[in-house]
Amino acid sequence: MAVVKLSKSTFEEWKQGMDEDAEMTQMFMRDVMIGKVDDYTAIVCADVFDPELQQQYMSDPALQEMAEMYGAEHSLYLAKLVATS
Repeated sequence: MAVVKLSKSTFEEWKQGMDEDAEMTQMFMRDVMIGKVDDYTAIVCADVFDPELQQQYMSDPALQEMAEMYGAEHSLYLAKLVATS
């Protein structure tokens, strides 16, 4: 799970960029759910099945440039399923 805080764009602008990048992110995560908290905050939940590739993606200079453009600050969390009903 990630909380994304935006300082230079709105949720809608950032979400459009995420949608355009979906083909790449599908290489390391699935079952992606993106929720709008407010105009400048998003929550992303996904099953990351290749954390090494995710780290490469997050460290990529092109992604860093995009994050700077959107003013995106990512706080990543590891969530573990404990039960289903």
